[in-house]
Amino acid sequence: MKKVLLLLFLALSTIATRAQNNLKVYYGLLHAHTLLSDGSGTPEEAYAMAKANGLDFFAITEHNHAKAEDSGDERKDGVLIATDPRLYNGQNNVTITRKWTENGQQQTETISVRPLVKAAAAATTQTFLAIYGQEFSTISSGNHVNVFGLPEVLTVRNGNFKGFFDLLRQYESNGLNAVVQLNHPDVHTDLFYKGDDNSVKRNMYNDYGIDAGDLGPDFGNWVKTQSRYTHLIEVLTGPALSKVYRAYKPLEDEYFFYLKQGLRISPTAGQDNHYKTWGSITDARTGVLSESLSEKDILNAFRNNRTFATEDKNLKVILQLNDATMGSAINATVESELKFKVSISDSDEPNATYDLQVVGGAIKPELSTTATDWKAEDGILLTKNNIGGGDVSLTGLFAAAEPSFYYIRVTQNSGQKKDRAWTAPVWVNLNGTAANVTLATPAVVPALFYWTSSISSKVYHKKGCHSIDLIKLENLQSGDIPPAGRTLHNCVIGESDEQEP
Repeated sequence: MKKVLLLLFLALSTIATRAQNNLKVYYGLLHAHTLLSDGSGTPEEAYAMAKANGLDFFAITEHNHAKAEDSGDERKDGVLIATDPRLYNGQNNVTITRKWTENGQQQTETISVRPLVKAAAAATTQTFLAIYGQEFSTISSGNHVNVFGLPEVLTVRNGNFKGFFDLLRQYESNGLNAVVQLNHPDVHTDLFYKGDDNSVKRNMYNDYGIDAGDLGPDFGNWVKTQSRYTHLIEVLTGPALSKVYRAYKPLEDEYFFYLKQGLRISPTAGQDNHYKTWGSITDARTGVLSESLSEKDILNAFRNNRTFATEDKNLKVILQLNDATMGSAINATVESELKFKVSISDSDEPNATYDLQVVGGAIKPELSTTATDWKAEDGILLTKNNIGGGDVSLTGLFAAAEPSFYYIRVTQNSGQKKDRAWTAPVWVNLNGTAANVTLATPAVVPALFYWTSSISSKVYHKKGCHSIDLIKLENLQSGDIPPAGRTLHNCVIGESDEQEP
């Protein structure tokens, strides 16, 4: 039996190694808009510009709600996939009338537009993949997520992440397995804001459905609900509503925080273009390891977390841990040495030097109401310098006794220029959890009823009532049995009204 198991292990290892050797690196961007929501230009123009700027793949992700134009002052024409789904998946071109303000003057234009799904199909070639998707929800009602792989405009109300993932499960039952990306995450404002701005306070404790009336407040339950679909997170994003480059802060702290809570995600870059700057306004790119540039293989690569985010348009950074490629989950014996290999290359900066840091930590899902303010600096475990790239080995770290993750942060130094990159993690799971299964503690089942501890209140609420979000977190009580002496509130199940995009 031992011999059989050894042969099986060797066979699987050979297959895995062969598969890893077949992977190629492709570069692209995963967040952009056109006139089909609150952006500029047509999908054809966007895909053509992205291709001309050297991208292998490019995603247009239009807002799927009718409030998308509320935050801007240039577009007020209602030309949106939410108000006219034909703009997303129609069979024929759609004639629209655009209205916008330019230099203080009202402009009007009637044009024929090809629907996004058809525009993506027409733009795709053997050397360029045009991806289509949609951006769900609003910032104030739980932040935005991108959804790839679905042919219809989603109609779930903003902020209702439970309903959102319920709908994704329905699509999956029909053979459509969506891929979700967390856009411009800001968990440190959502959970740890200490200021006095009431408009910020009102929108706390709700990012991506972690509010008590939705998927929270337990991150274990939150992870369990979305782990089959949420695989990506923006570490580089923007400059969005700007026509010119401006400095931005990478979102690595958010990446690190959600990894600590147990979500299996890997980093991406998106420019969130609202003007005709697709692929040109920054050199930021998402790198993905894929067997080919087909839509099927690229989406599978996203699902398997084989991505890295880079500020340099052709910097390549690939992590292997104990011979497993980034995105993998492996088992390791407690206190066994972990063998890191980082492959770095940049064809137009061969003499660059590199600062490498291993960042990692134990996975311990918390409650959003009492979570630790984790930042990436808390997870720096090892630092090494390198000249010229190539294969870099890092040693001196040993497997811990609990599920953990490890990724690489790289800083490229070339003259006065500095560019950063972040790899996907490798998850080291010592509890026998197989690959592609979210590493998280068993979920706490949400309570059926919620109420405030204030003695002046005479009501309690059913799970899902949006009034729950109005209860101060320090006063929030819950249980499967309603409190004695109180009556059931006339609950409205769902989220509050739509707000800014």
